Amino acid sequence: MSRVSDKSVSLLLQHFMQCTGHWLIVADENWQASDWLTAGSHNQRKSTAISNRLEIARGAEAASIDCQFNDFDFSAYSDNSFDGVLFRVSKERASSHHIINQSLKLLKTNGKLVLSGEKNDGIKSYVKQASKLFSTSVNAEKHGKAYIASIPLNATESTPLNDKNYSQLRPIQFSDNLCLQTKPGIFGWDKIDRGSAFLMDHLTQFLSTYKKAPQSLLDLGCGYGYIALSASEFGFNRVMATDNNAAALLAAQENLKSLNHIQWDTLATDAGDKITETFDTILCNPPFHSGFSVDDQLAIKFLSQTKRLLCRSGQALFVVNTFIPLEYKAKPYFEQIDVIANNGAFKLISLKH
Repeated sequence: MSRVSDKSVSLLLQHFMQCTGHWLIVADENWQASDWLTAGSHNQRKSTAISNRLEIARGAEAASIDCQFNDFDFSAYSDNSFDGVLFRVSKERASSHHIINQSLKLLKTNGKLVLSGEKNDGIKSYVKQASKLFSTSVNAEKHGKAYIASIPLNATESTPLNDKNYSQLRPIQFSDNLCLQTKPGIFGWDKIDRGSAFLMDHLTQFLSTYKKAPQSLLDLGCGYGYIALSASEFGFNRVMATDNNAAALLAAQENLKSLNHIQWDTLATDAGDKITETFDTILCNPPFHSGFSVDDQLAIKFLSQTKRLLCRSGQALFVVNTFIPLEYKAKPYFEQIDVIANNGAFKLISLKH
């Protein structure tokens, strides 16, 4: 099943068709199925974009929209340089507050911040908070499940919204022996993912099946780098961690700096698509949390790239929710597919050429 465009993003784009001037589009994962051609510049409107997701930034650039890929770092833009900011509120409160705060600096006087989202995203609260910050009073308009509000900047309230120092990495002590740098904007940023922990619990068992000890490791979809860092202790002399999330890459790079005894890299890719080398071992906790019934294309992307990136004698180990039929989806790509562990919530699936 292909991805369905987000209704709140579609509502933003409908509104945007009537806008003029220079606008900044702030795009996170909610924009994955969006038609960027409708968001492009025309005679009376200039479009600029920023995204923390690599494939979304590429989509904007393919539509000839100037787009920066970073962790919502707006420092490259001059203050008071935009007539409008377009933002579909994020699932992460800290990032939404950060972007609303930054809009104060970016907008010209009487410029507009246009917010959209659904009720359970907290859109009404964000509109109320932004209105106070912008010294105005606006209510969100309901369009089916989606809401939208255009908030003009009249003056600035002195106290910004609490963004929990969004842009800063911060140490989290996960155990007596494990302290990692992480931040809001990364999936499960303040905990060790249960699936990743389950994978690590069985890594010794998995690696014991190799005839020759593997030397190179790829963490495909690395997050803040927990799997790559933990697995580096198993004798690998080459480790690569890759993700499409700018915040994840910042954290992973900081956490892997402790690996001064082996060669390591972090790289921004879309499921490993720009990597040219192959690896003995690929470990992956993929973003399939909604199940394949929601997004079949994502499963195909990860499996096909894993096949390409795996050495002929190598093995991959995926951890997924038990309800996800990865072993069946993997059949066109791998000859040997084994479920090596299942704890009722997660299962570990080994893949070989």
